[in-house]
Amino acid sequence: MAMNRKNRALLTVTLFLLPGGLLYLALVVNPLVQGFVLATYRWRTLSNTVFVGLENFATVFKDSLFWRSLQVSAYYMAGTTVLQVSLGFILGYFLYMQLRGYRLLKTVYFIPPVMATVAVGAIWGTIYSPTFSAFKPLVEAFGGTYRSPLAGPGTAIWALIFAHTWHYAGIQIMLFNAGFMNMPQEVIEMASIDGASGLRMIYHMILPLAWEITKAVIILQVIGSLRAFDLVFVMTRGGPNHATEVLPMHMFVCAFENFRIGLGSVVAVVIFVLALTLTMIMRKLMGREVLQY
Repeated sequence: MAMNRKNRALLTVTLFLLPGGLLYLALVVNPLVQGFVLATYRWRTLSNTVFVGLENFATVFKDSLFWRSLQVSAYYMAGTTVLQVSLGFILGYFLYMQLRGYRLLKTVYFIPPVMATVAVGAIWGTIYSPTFSAFKPLVEAFGGTYRSPLAGPGTAIWALIFAHTWHYAGIQIMLFNAGFMNMPQEVIEMASIDGASGLRMIYHMILPLAWEITKAVIILQVIGSLRAFDLVFVMTRGGPNHATEVLPMHMFVCAFENFRIGLGSVVAVVIFVLALTLTMIMRKLMGREVLQY
């Protein structure tokens, strides 16, 4: 009787999990497997493919542009992560303090993330424009000659990083603010009574209490910046001279501009493996104990 009840419960759980499991297999696992499969073929036409095994991987890893794109992605990931996590923590903490006008600031901070990326690219393209830029009269007033940062190989990536940060930092701000709001107020008050304030309060109390949300924000931001494509495509298309060609942009060029779908699939596989590896490494490195209260 007990065994029948247990089997019935197991069947019930299986039936409830089956629809979601099938959707996960169809929408997540299947595309991943197809990506790996496509990476082993050379596409002559849409209907004429040749199995080449790991030849595409060897071709990509010998390509200097691939390694250049990997380096650009590393710069992009590091720059956007440092800026967005720092801004998110600081401005999220200001919102948590509920200073005057904080409700208005919540709205203002969240306007850029809900804007279409094409619109954001157009806005920042105008800001950096050699003709319409607001920086142009300022530079010329000091006797200089204004040059769009998007035109210089050394400055284009940083111009994109600032635009990306402006577009997405509002998400980190809201995540940090939500994490701070879930902290136990009695613990914060006791620490304040004991003399903790300012940076000491943040380092010894706020950061440990909000470590879980901090870890989540860092991981999400790193993976998100590794997959960045749309803003790069709108603003620079990887130029000038491949200076902003991040890995997703390189994948797009290989697969859809050069019609080398096998090579593009290899780059997609590399992005997936990097994202998975970085996630595991960061979870291991940031796996400190959460402050108990």
